[in-house]
Amino acid sequence: MSSDAGEKRKVRRDSGDSDTDEYLKDVAGFLQEVGQDVTCGEEELHWSDIGWTDTTTSSPGLLSRILDHFTKLPESTQLKMKFSLSVLIQFFKVWAVSAGQAYLPWYYVLTMPPLIAWRVYTYTKLQWQYFCLDYCYFGNLAIFLVLLLTPGDGNLLVFLFCIANGLLYTGAFSFRNSLVFHSVDKMTSTYIHSAPVLLSFGIHWFPETTSLYWHTPFPSTVPSWSVYYSVLAPLAFSAAHALFYTVLVYVILKPEENIVTSFRYLKAKKSTKQIFGPNPPFLYFLLVQFVIVFVMTGVTILTYTYFYLHLLQVILLVVVVTWNGANYYVDVFRASLRKST
Repeated sequence: MSSDAGEKRKVRRDSGDSDTDEYLKDVAGFLQEVGQDVTCGEEELHWSDIGWTDTTTSSPGLLSRILDHFTKLPESTQLKMKFSLSVLIQFFKVWAVSAGQAYLPWYYVLTMPPLIAWRVYTYTKLQWQYFCLDYCYFGNLAIFLVLLLTPGDGNLLVFLFCIANGLLYTGAFSFRNSLVFHSVDKMTSTYIHSAPVLLSFGIHWFPETTSLYWHTPFPSTVPSWSVYYSVLAPLAFSAAHALFYTVLVYVILKPEENIVTSFRYLKAKKSTKQIFGPNPPFLYFLLVQFVIVFVMTGVTILTYTYFYLHLLQVILLVVVVTWNGANYYVDVFRASLRKST
Protein backbone atom coordinates (compact mmCIF):
# COMPACT_ATOMS: atom_id res chain seq x y z
CA MET A 1 0.00 0.00 0.00
CA SER A 2 1.28 3.42 -0.82
CA SER A 3 2.88 5.46 1.92
CA ASP A 4 1.35 8.59 0.41
CA ALA A 5 -2.05 9.00 2.05
CA GLY A 6 -3.13 11.45 -0.64
CA GLU A 7 -2.36 9.15 -3.54
CA LYS A 8 -5.29 7.54 -5.27
CA ARG A 9 -5.28 3.87 -4.41
CA LYS A 10 -6.31 1.60 -7.26
CA VAL A 11 -7.60 -1.76 -6.20
CA ARG A 12 -8.69 -4.55 -8.44
CA ARG A 13 -9.45 -8.19 -7.85
CA ASP A 14 -7.33 -10.77 -9.61
CA SER A 15 -9.80 -12.71 -11.72
CA GLY A 16 -7.84 -15.87 -10.93
CA ASP A 17 -8.21 -15.65 -7.18
CA SER A 18 -11.35 -13.63 -6.39
CA ASP A 19 -10.48 -12.55 -2.86
CA THR A 20 -13.10 -9.85 -2.30
CA ASP A 21 -14.86 -10.59 0.99
CA GLU A 22 -15.51 -9.06 4.38
CA TYR A 23 -11.78 -8.97 5.12
CA LEU A 24 -10.94 -6.90 2.06
CA LYS A 25 -14.03 -4.74 2.47
CA ASP A 26 -12.78 -3.80 5.92
CA VAL A 27 -9.33 -3.06 4.51
CA ALA A 28 -10.87 -0.92 1.79
CA GLY A 29 -12.93 0.89 4.42
CA PHE A 30 -9.79 1.50 6.45
CA LEU A 31 -7.98 2.97 3.43
CA GLN A 32 -10.87 5.32 2.81
CA GLU A 33 -10.85 6.37 6.45
CA VAL A 34 -7.19 7.40 6.21
CA GLY A 35 -7.79 9.45 3.08
CA GLN A 36 -7.04 7.11 0.20
CA ASP A 37 -9.48 6.89 -2.68
CA VAL A 38 -10.18 3.25 -3.41
CA THR A 39 -11.37 2.79 -6.97
CA CYS A 40 -11.49 -0.05 -9.45
CA GLY A 41 -8.40 -0.25 -11.62
CA GLU A 42 -8.53 -1.33 -15.24
CA GLU A 43 -4.81 -1.98 -15.72
CA GLU A 44 -3.60 -5.44 -16.61
CA LEU A 45 -2.40 -7.17 -13.47
CA HIS A 46 1.08 -8.57 -12.91
CA TRP A 47 1.72 -11.42 -10.49
CA SER A 48 4.22 -9.28 -8.59
CA ASP A 49 1.20 -7.33 -7.39
CA ILE A 50 -0.18 -10.56 -5.83
CA GLY A 51 -3.67 -9.84 -7.08
CA TRP A 52 -3.62 -6.04 -6.70
CA THR A 53 -2.42 -3.18 -8.90
CA ASP A 54 0.37 -1.04 -7.55
CA THR A 55 3.10 1.25 -8.77
CA THR A 56 5.98 -1.17 -8.18
CA THR A 57 8.54 -1.25 -10.97
CA SER A 58 11.14 -3.63 -9.53
CA SER A 59 12.49 -6.31 -11.90
CA PRO A 60 10.99 -9.76 -11.30
CA GLY A 61 13.05 -12.42 -9.55
CA LEU A 62 13.00 -16.18 -10.08
CA LEU A 63 9.84 -16.67 -8.00
CA SER A 64 8.04 -13.92 -9.90
CA ARG A 65 9.04 -15.48 -13.25
CA ILE A 66 7.77 -18.89 -12.14
CA LEU A 67 4.49 -17.37 -11.01
CA ASP A 68 4.28 -15.34 -14.21
CA HIS A 69 4.41 -18.62 -16.12
CA PHE A 70 1.63 -19.98 -13.92
CA THR A 71 -0.57 -16.95 -14.55
CA LYS A 72 -0.18 -17.38 -18.30
CA LEU A 73 -2.17 -20.58 -18.02
CA PRO A 74 -5.88 -20.23 -18.81
CA GLU A 75 -7.84 -18.82 -15.90
CA SER A 76 -10.00 -21.92 -15.66
CA THR A 77 -6.88 -24.11 -15.45
CA GLN A 78 -5.46 -22.02 -12.60
CA LEU A 79 -8.69 -22.28 -10.64
CA LYS A 80 -8.94 -26.03 -11.21
CA MET A 81 -5.33 -26.58 -10.09
CA LYS A 82 -5.74 -24.54 -6.90
CA PHE A 83 -9.10 -26.08 -6.11
CA SER A 84 -7.95 -29.67 -6.74
CA LEU A 85 -4.76 -29.32 -4.69
CA SER A 86 -6.63 -27.75 -1.76
CA VAL A 87 -9.30 -30.47 -1.75
CA LEU A 88 -6.67 -33.23 -1.91
CA ILE A 89 -4.85 -31.67 1.05
CA GLN A 90 -8.11 -31.64 3.04
CA PHE A 91 -8.61 -35.35 2.29
CA PHE A 92 -5.07 -36.01 3.47
CA LYS A 93 -5.65 -34.12 6.73
CA VAL A 94 -8.86 -36.03 7.44
CA TRP A 95 -7.03 -39.30 6.87
CA ALA A 96 -4.02 -38.18 8.94
CA VAL A 97 -6.10 -37.14 11.94
CA SER A 98 -8.29 -40.25 11.89
CA ALA A 99 -5.94 -43.02 10.78
CA GLY A 100 -2.52 -41.69 9.75
CA GLN A 101 -1.47 -39.74 12.84
CA ALA A 102 2.16 -40.79 12.28
CA TYR A 103 2.35 -38.36 9.36
CA LEU A 104 1.00 -35.30 11.23
CA PRO A 105 4.39 -34.04 12.55
CA TRP A 106 6.01 -34.39 9.14
CA TYR A 107 3.06 -32.71 7.45
CA TYR A 108 3.38 -29.76 9.81
CA VAL A 109 7.16 -29.25 9.66
CA LEU A 110 7.31 -29.67 5.86
CA THR A 111 4.37 -27.40 4.98
CA MET A 112 4.59 -24.65 7.59
CA PRO A 113 7.91 -23.02 6.48
CA PRO A 114 7.04 -22.61 2.77
CA LEU A 115 3.52 -21.38 3.54
CA ILE A 116 4.78 -18.82 6.07
CA ALA A 117 7.52 -17.73 3.64
CA TRP A 118 4.87 -17.33 0.93
CA ARG A 119 2.67 -15.34 3.30
CA VAL A 120 5.53 -13.01 4.26
CA TYR A 121 6.44 -12.53 0.59
CA THR A 122 2.92 -11.77 -0.59
CA TYR A 123 1.99 -9.59 2.37
CA THR A 124 5.21 -7.59 2.06
CA LYS A 125 4.32 -6.93 -1.57
CA LEU A 126 0.94 -5.66 -0.42
CA GLN A 127 2.49 -3.73 2.50
CA TRP A 128 0.48 -5.87 4.90
CA GLN A 129 3.67 -7.20 6.47
CA TYR A 130 2.65 -6.12 9.97
CA PHE A 131 0.10 -8.95 10.00
CA CYS A 132 3.09 -11.32 10.01
CA LEU A 133 4.02 -10.05 13.48
CA ASP A 134 0.74 -11.26 14.97
CA TYR A 135 0.39 -13.78 17.76
CA CYS A 136 -0.58 -16.64 15.45
CA TYR A 137 2.79 -16.58 13.69
CA PHE A 138 4.72 -16.56 16.96
CA GLY A 139 2.48 -19.30 18.31
CA ASN A 140 3.25 -21.46 15.29
CA LEU A 141 6.95 -20.70 15.68
CA ALA A 142 6.84 -21.88 19.32
CA ILE A 143 5.01 -25.08 18.32
CA PHE A 144 7.45 -25.66 15.46
CA LEU A 145 10.48 -25.34 17.77
CA VAL A 146 9.01 -27.58 20.48
CA LEU A 147 8.16 -30.21 17.88
CA LEU A 148 11.67 -30.14 16.42
CA LEU A 149 13.84 -29.63 19.49
CA THR A 150 12.06 -31.02 22.56
CA PRO A 151 9.24 -33.39 21.47
CA GLY A 152 9.98 -35.70 24.40
CA ASP A 153 9.31 -33.05 27.04
CA GLY A 154 5.78 -33.74 28.27
CA ASN A 155 5.44 -30.40 30.05
CA LEU A 156 6.30 -28.45 26.91
CA LEU A 157 3.75 -30.54 25.02
CA VAL A 158 1.16 -29.35 27.54
CA PHE A 159 2.23 -25.79 26.70
CA LEU A 160 2.04 -26.62 22.98
CA PHE A 161 -1.52 -27.89 23.42
CA CYS A 162 -2.61 -24.72 25.23
CA ILE A 163 -1.04 -22.45 22.61
CA ALA A 164 -2.62 -24.35 19.71
CA ASN A 165 -6.11 -24.56 21.23
CA GLY A 166 -6.19 -21.17 22.94
CA LEU A 167 -5.74 -17.73 21.39
CA LEU A 168 -4.32 -19.23 18.20
CA TYR A 169 -7.52 -21.25 17.78
CA THR A 170 -9.75 -18.18 18.15
CA GLY A 171 -7.91 -16.42 15.32
CA ALA A 172 -9.87 -18.56 12.86
CA PHE A 173 -13.04 -16.86 14.11
CA SER A 174 -11.63 -13.33 14.51
CA PHE A 175 -10.30 -13.25 10.95
CA ARG A 176 -13.15 -15.23 9.41
CA ASN A 177 -11.06 -18.10 8.07
CA SER A 178 -12.80 -20.00 5.31
CA LEU A 179 -12.31 -23.03 3.10
CA VAL A 180 -12.11 -21.32 -0.28
CA PHE A 181 -10.31 -24.00 -2.22
CA HIS A 182 -9.12 -21.91 -5.16
CA SER A 183 -7.59 -19.19 -2.96
CA VAL A 184 -4.03 -19.75 -1.73
CA ASP A 185 -4.35 -16.81 0.65
CA LYS A 186 -7.51 -18.07 2.34
CA MET A 187 -6.30 -21.65 2.58
CA THR A 188 -3.03 -20.42 4.11
CA SER A 189 -4.90 -18.39 6.72
CA THR A 190 -7.04 -21.41 7.57
CA TYR A 191 -3.95 -23.60 7.76
CA ILE A 192 -2.14 -21.25 10.16
CA HIS A 193 -4.97 -21.46 12.69
CA SER A 194 -6.10 -25.06 12.18
CA ALA A 195 -2.94 -27.13 11.58
CA PRO A 196 -1.65 -26.67 15.17
CA VAL A 197 -5.04 -27.79 16.51
CA LEU A 198 -4.98 -31.00 14.45
CA LEU A 199 -1.34 -31.61 15.35
CA SER A 200 -2.03 -31.21 19.08
CA PHE A 201 -5.02 -33.56 18.76
CA GLY A 202 -2.77 -36.31 17.41
CA ILE A 203 0.09 -35.74 19.86
CA HIS A 204 -2.12 -35.54 22.93
CA TRP A 205 -4.55 -38.40 22.32
CA PHE A 206 -2.43 -40.72 20.15
CA PRO A 207 1.18 -40.00 21.23
CA GLU A 208 2.70 -43.36 20.35
CA THR A 209 1.10 -43.54 16.91
CA THR A 210 1.81 -39.88 16.11
CA SER A 211 5.52 -40.25 16.92
CA LEU A 212 5.92 -43.53 15.02
CA TYR A 213 8.02 -41.91 12.27
CA TRP A 214 9.24 -38.91 14.27
CA HIS A 215 12.84 -38.54 15.43
CA THR A 216 11.90 -38.67 19.14
CA PRO A 217 8.94 -40.51 20.70
CA PHE A 218 6.30 -38.39 22.40
CA PRO A 219 5.69 -39.33 26.06
CA SER A 220 3.36 -42.33 26.11
CA THR A 221 1.97 -41.22 29.47
CA VAL A 222 0.26 -37.88 28.99
CA PRO A 223 1.12 -35.49 31.85
CA SER A 224 -1.74 -33.89 33.73
CA TRP A 225 -2.44 -30.22 33.20
CA SER A 226 -0.60 -27.93 35.58
CA VAL A 227 -0.98 -24.33 36.71
CA TYR A 228 2.45 -23.49 35.39
CA TYR A 229 2.31 -24.99 31.88
CA SER A 230 -1.45 -24.76 31.31
CA VAL A 231 -2.14 -21.32 32.77
CA LEU A 232 0.93 -19.23 33.63
CA ALA A 233 3.09 -20.17 30.63
CA PRO A 234 0.41 -19.38 27.98
CA LEU A 235 -0.46 -16.11 29.75
CA ALA A 236 3.23 -15.17 29.94
CA PHE A 237 3.73 -16.06 26.28
CA SER A 238 0.79 -13.87 25.26
CA ALA A 239 2.02 -10.99 27.46
CA ALA A 240 5.55 -11.28 26.04
CA HIS A 241 4.23 -11.16 22.48
CA ALA A 242 1.95 -8.19 23.27
CA LEU A 243 4.89 -6.28 24.76
CA PHE A 244 7.16 -7.18 21.84
CA TYR A 245 4.50 -6.22 19.27
CA THR A 246 3.62 -2.93 20.97
CA VAL A 247 7.23 -1.79 21.33
CA LEU A 248 8.31 -2.89 17.86
CA VAL A 249 5.30 -1.65 15.90
CA TYR A 250 4.12 1.44 17.79
CA VAL A 251 7.33 2.64 19.45
CA ILE A 252 10.13 1.71 17.04
CA LEU A 253 8.65 1.22 13.55
CA LYS A 254 5.61 3.51 13.85
CA PRO A 255 3.82 2.59 10.58
CA GLU A 256 2.11 5.42 8.75
CA GLU A 257 -1.61 5.77 9.24
CA ASN A 258 -2.45 4.29 5.84
CA ILE A 259 -0.62 1.00 6.57
CA VAL A 260 -2.90 -1.81 7.71
CA THR A 261 -2.09 -3.66 10.94
CA SER A 262 -4.20 -6.18 12.83
CA PHE A 263 -5.37 -3.54 15.28
CA ARG A 264 -6.32 -1.11 12.52
CA TYR A 265 -8.08 -3.86 10.57
CA LEU A 266 -10.08 -5.02 13.60
CA LYS A 267 -10.83 -1.41 14.54
CA ALA A 268 -12.30 -0.82 11.08
CA LYS A 269 -14.72 -3.75 11.40
CA LYS A 270 -18.36 -2.81 11.81
CA SER A 271 -18.80 -5.16 14.77
CA THR A 272 -15.88 -3.54 16.61
CA LYS A 273 -17.32 -0.07 16.16
CA GLN A 274 -20.70 -1.23 17.42
CA ILE A 275 -19.13 -2.53 20.64
CA PHE A 276 -16.32 -0.07 21.37
CA GLY A 277 -17.28 3.04 19.43
CA PRO A 278 -15.85 4.61 16.27
CA ASN A 279 -12.24 4.97 17.44
CA PRO A 280 -11.28 2.52 20.23
CA PRO A 281 -7.72 2.91 21.61
CA PHE A 282 -5.04 0.26 21.23
CA LEU A 283 -5.37 -0.53 24.95
CA TYR A 284 -8.84 -1.98 24.29
CA PHE A 285 -7.31 -4.35 21.76
CA LEU A 286 -4.78 -5.59 24.33
CA LEU A 287 -7.44 -5.98 27.04
CA VAL A 288 -9.73 -7.98 24.76
CA GLN A 289 -6.83 -10.21 23.77
CA PHE A 290 -5.98 -10.95 27.42
CA VAL A 291 -9.63 -11.67 28.21
CA ILE A 292 -9.71 -14.15 25.32
CA VAL A 293 -6.48 -15.76 26.53
CA PHE A 294 -7.86 -16.03 30.07
CA VAL A 295 -11.16 -17.56 28.91
CA MET A 296 -9.48 -19.95 26.48
CA THR A 297 -7.09 -21.05 29.23
CA GLY A 298 -10.09 -22.50 31.06
CA VAL A 299 -11.35 -24.06 27.83
CA THR A 300 -8.00 -25.69 27.05
CA ILE A 301 -7.86 -27.24 30.53
CA LEU A 302 -11.21 -28.92 29.83
CA THR A 303 -10.35 -29.99 26.30
CA TYR A 304 -6.96 -31.25 27.49
CA THR A 305 -8.69 -33.42 30.07
CA TYR A 306 -11.64 -34.75 28.08
CA PHE A 307 -11.23 -36.34 24.66
CA TYR A 308 -14.75 -35.69 23.41
CA LEU A 309 -14.62 -32.02 24.40
CA HIS A 310 -11.45 -31.60 22.37
CA LEU A 311 -13.02 -33.50 19.50
CA LEU A 312 -16.00 -31.14 19.71
CA GLN A 313 -13.63 -28.16 19.61
CA VAL A 314 -12.00 -29.52 16.46
CA ILE A 315 -15.38 -30.19 14.84
CA LEU A 316 -16.55 -26.65 15.67
CA LEU A 317 -13.51 -25.21 13.90
CA VAL A 318 -14.12 -27.36 10.83
CA VAL A 319 -17.81 -26.43 10.71
CA VAL A 320 -17.12 -22.69 11.00
CA VAL A 321 -14.41 -22.50 8.30
CA THR A 322 -16.57 -24.69 6.04
CA TRP A 323 -19.61 -22.45 6.58
CA ASN A 324 -17.53 -19.35 5.89
CA GLY A 325 -16.30 -20.97 2.69
CA ALA A 326 -19.85 -21.80 1.66
CA ASN A 327 -20.88 -18.19 2.26
CA TYR A 328 -18.02 -17.06 0.07
CA TYR A 329 -18.88 -19.33 -2.85
CA VAL A 330 -22.61 -18.62 -2.68
CA ASP A 331 -22.56 -14.88 -1.92
CA VAL A 332 -19.26 -13.58 -3.34
CA PHE A 333 -17.91 -15.96 -5.95
CA ARG A 334 -21.29 -16.60 -7.61
CA ALA A 335 -21.96 -12.86 -7.76
CA SER A 336 -18.56 -12.33 -9.38
CA LEU A 337 -19.30 -15.04 -11.98
CA ARG A 338 -22.65 -13.45 -12.77
CA LYS A 339 -20.97 -10.11 -13.19
CA SER A 340 -18.34 -11.54 -15.53
CA THR A 341 -21.02 -13.12 -17.73
